[in-house]
Amino acid sequence: MIVNQKELAQCLGISSRRVRQLKDEGLFQLSKAERGYILEKSIQEYIEYKVNAETGRRASISKEEVQAEHEEVKMKISLLKLRKLRRELHEAEDVEAFLSSMLLRFRNRLLAVPSKLAMEVAGETDLNVIMQVTKREMLAVLEELAEYDPDEIDGQKGEDDEDLEEDEDEGELDE
Repeated sequence: MIVNQKELAQCLGISSRRVRQLKDEGLFQLSKAERGYILEKSIQEYIEYKVNAETGRRASISKEEVQAEHEEVKMKISLLKLRKLRRELHEAEDVEAFLSSMLLRFRNRLLAVPSKLAMEVAGETDLNVIMQVTKREMLAVLEELAEYDPDEIDGQKGEDDEDLEEDEDEGELDE
């Protein structure tokens, strides 16, 4: 039985506008003659749609939607790779290793401060000199935390230099 949009809406208990929306989403197919909807098939499609909606599954994912999602993921991956190449983004494990190393060096330098200061201020009676020496040493220790080298984080420190040397050596061999 072939029905129009309004009749299909009445049979399903939804508005004509909702039938049109569902058709745009790819749910209802018009009959071959494009005169209307096949009632039996449309009712089955709507029931499947509602069951899938209730169970959390989508009724149908079009090939275009899948391709669009795939292209979006590829674009995001490309952007992440570009940020990594520009040294704007680092792997979590590289950052963790770098921070662990940096904090360990900082801890060691901080623990060395008392003995170093004791030697420098031994016998000093001027409080201002002691404060200046202490401040200078503390600032030197704090410099350890201010160091940031993206090449060191990626573990590539020196690799670029080696690559340049290899390129120069190859250039000499070619000549």
